[in-house]
Amino acid sequence: MQYNFYSFFTKYSLLEDYGFTSGLFKRIFRKVLPDVPRDNAIEYLLAESDYTVDQVLDLLDFGSIHTGKISDELNLSIKALGAKIVAFGLDNDIVTNFSFLDIDFEPFEALLEHLNNLQKIEPKELSTLSDTLEKFKALIVLIRKNKNEIGTNLHLTVTTRRISEYIARMEELLLLKSNINSRKHWKEIFDTYLIYYRSKNSISRFVIRHIDLVALEVVEHTSSKGEQYISQSKREYWKFFRRSLLGGAIISVFALIKILLDQFALSQLGNAFFYSINYAACFILVKQFGGIIATKQPAVTASTIAKGIDSNDRLEIDSINSITELIRKVSRSQFISIIGNFLMAILFACFIALIFDFLGFDQVLESIEPKYLIAKTTPSISLVFFATIAGIFLALAGLISGYIDNKVVASNIAYRIINSKRFLRSTALADYVQKKAGALIGNICLGFLLGSAFLLSYILPFAIDIRHIAFSSANVGYSMMTYDFDYQIVAFAISGALLIGLVNFLVSFSITLSLALKSRGASLRILPKLMWSILKDFIKSPLSYFIFRNDKVIKEK
Repeated sequence: MQYNFYSFFTKYSLLEDYGFTSGLFKRIFRKVLPDVPRDNAIEYLLAESDYTVDQVLDLLDFGSIHTGKISDELNLSIKALGAKIVAFGLDNDIVTNFSFLDIDFEPFEALLEHLNNLQKIEPKELSTLSDTLEKFKALIVLIRKNKNEIGTNLHLTVTTRRISEYIARMEELLLLKSNINSRKHWKEIFDTYLIYYRSKNSISRFVIRHIDLVALEVVEHTSSKGEQYISQSKREYWKFFRRSLLGGAIISVFALIKILLDQFALSQLGNAFFYSINYAACFILVKQFGGIIATKQPAVTASTIAKGIDSNDRLEIDSINSITELIRKVSRSQFISIIGNFLMAILFACFIALIFDFLGFDQVLESIEPKYLIAKTTPSISLVFFATIAGIFLALAGLISGYIDNKVVASNIAYRIINSKRFLRSTALADYVQKKAGALIGNICLGFLLGSAFLLSYILPFAIDIRHIAFSSANVGYSMMTYDFDYQIVAFAISGALLIGLVNFLVSFSITLSLALKSRGASLRILPKLMWSILKDFIKSPLSYFIFRNDKVIKEK
């Protein structure tokens, strides 16, 4: 019996051409009623029969394959895959992006010419075609590396990954064409198919794969924002400190406003709304005046680290040592920002309390409940839990910000505004949306997440609240100035504020880093190796993780 190889050559390792919902239902249906290959297909012999791979190989006549039907189907499969790659490269949207980025798409035309002459190409001449495929890989990398300029969407992300799989599959087939009578090469390609076959109907793998694609779309722009929060010089390091002092001062004002809001005896929904507006206005003003809120940094710097791990955008792991150096810079930048927020939030709150006392605003000071505020900052299990909730919201807000920034670019919003009569062709509005939309919406979302979190207590069987280091530090400052606490209680509350900051940072950073790593295809198994590298570097130079010092490059071993 002569078996059909075309579908085997062309389809098995590729993403299927349907959306998430239809793909999910198709897999569910195949779980109930499996899709069985035709009995004349080689897939049937490999997966459905009792034959082993070696027995299937024994059935093939290696002496006549190059002149037979299998060789013809191999050539046709290569052409089919090449046609898909060419169609992608010459698609209108892709050509537009290539033109915008000044990328030459000549390799796609060259591939088309190669495919037309495929039957004439001898095995020794296939290296030219392989070189063309290498150029395609470089083009895909360029598209990924320039996503911050052209934006990305789920469709483009899925398509570029699919094309990468087409290229990889075509390379396998070209290698097989060059070694078509090699039992070893046939065995490798059969073994690869069997690995695919065992998981092709996996629902969990399908869902996780699409979650990874969505995550990649979300974190792309988040990583570019994170570069702004990593000090590269001593001047930048102290600039971060000054900006964090400004952020802490503004937060201490809004911390008092939140305390005053409690005096209006509003409904819980009313409290949630005004708390949210207060938080959002605070974050927006800090951003507008150039301040820094330290707890917002981890969500974007984690994405930057993940992008550094995959700096070539090949979904591969690059230098562990270079990532260690990047984490060292992130650590000290984050440290000085937290210290700035913490110190100024406490000190400026004390200053405001002194001013109000001097001016005789006793009613304002009487609205402060020092024992209650100190108790909320005292270290406890509930404090760690509430700080964790805040960390989750901080990570989510960072991802929302990155998602909006990406959508603005991918949907060409600025260009549409400039050419829209409805928006008066405003270049100022277009520029604002291009630069600020993500941060603005991210801050508003964060404000409402933090301000409304306590409402979840009415739904869940346990209490929900948030603890944020800068707001908690300001509360400690107001409490110290309105009640004569024992210094040990104050010291305990200050340690609680620092604990809140640590939990805020670790939770937000960990969530974003794991999501960003996963989105870029990097396995979490690299983390132990990375952590070991960081530990060794920290032992050698612990102060460099907190204070700016001239860095020594870690040499690869």
